[in-house]
Amino acid sequence: MARYSPPPAEYQPGLVLQLRAAREGGDLLPAVVQDPALDSRLEALVLAHGFNNHEGEAGAAYQGFRLRQYARAAPTVLARGLERILADLFWPGDAAGGLFDLVDFLVYPAAVGVAPAAGRSLAGHLRGMPNLRLVHFVGHSLGCRVVLEAIRDIDFNGGPDVGRVCLMAAAAPTYMVESGGNLSFAIERPGRVRILYSDDDAVLKYTFGPGQTLAGAGEGFFPTALGRHGPPPGTPGRLESHDIEGADHGHYWGHEQRAKYQPAVSAAVDRIAEFFHFGAWSRDVGGERSPAEVRDLAPPRDAGAPARDVPARSGRVRAYPI
Repeated sequence: MARYSPPPAEYQPGLVLQLRAAREGGDLLPAVVQDPALDSRLEALVLAHGFNNHEGEAGAAYQGFRLRQYARAAPTVLARGLERILADLFWPGDAAGGLFDLVDFLVYPAAVGVAPAAGRSLAGHLRGMPNLRLVHFVGHSLGCRVVLEAIRDIDFNGGPDVGRVCLMAAAAPTYMVESGGNLSFAIERPGRVRILYSDDDAVLKYTFGPGQTLAGAGEGFFPTALGRHGPPPGTPGRLESHDIEGADHGHYWGHEQRAKYQPAVSAAVDRIAEFFHFGAWSRDVGGERSPAEVRDLAPPRDAGAPARDVPARSGRVRAYPI
């Protein structure tokens, strides 16, 4: 029996990047379907949900993210102000109900195979957005793999500058992001990367290793997840990491309401807010961020050009007005 339930009625995203052929389970679309089709933003923050989330669950997480960040940024950011920058990604990393939906590690290997393809499709779409010059990412769980694969593709094939990347409970093997790993360029490319992790994450502790092993060649043999202990010493890139003490796997977006988990949820929300400087953005919807804010959020000059000798987009990046 399917378990789909719709997102909250108040969830009204300003931009959706759709890679799902069905709301629950289903195939990966061959290319991103954007809603609305026309969008002229210069800067985007892509939200990427994790493993085993149907579309309704992902929408609930994204709405929780918005509510917490508006509360944290008030009164400088008005309601719906963040829609000028947020872009909600939906991708099929889940099963279509039934027994397999209850046994995560049996669903996970198939989802691992979908994540790289989803990342490449996302990168191709971002390249094709006509005015986009600067992209940031927030990823959770296996959505972090989607994000890293997208950045890797941008690094090789060109696209917008990659500014700030926040990886929450990342279901990506640590060996892949170490120097020489196949995702090391994805960690090196962004202006800054913040990793939120927790040793109390039961999913990454018990499910990740078996799931990666069952996923087959190239996915490791019981590897350690980046989101469990953070990056190992010597990992390349402009990295910082924060231990979100007491956080289980679903305690990062902000939609968890149970009182006993609020210290962990609040810590994650705070680390995200201060990283992206939501509260420092202009209240005036006709204004822009200050030059200092733009410089701080955009990647350094040595990271701004594609590393694989592909054409860079011309023009100084200016942050989109909030």
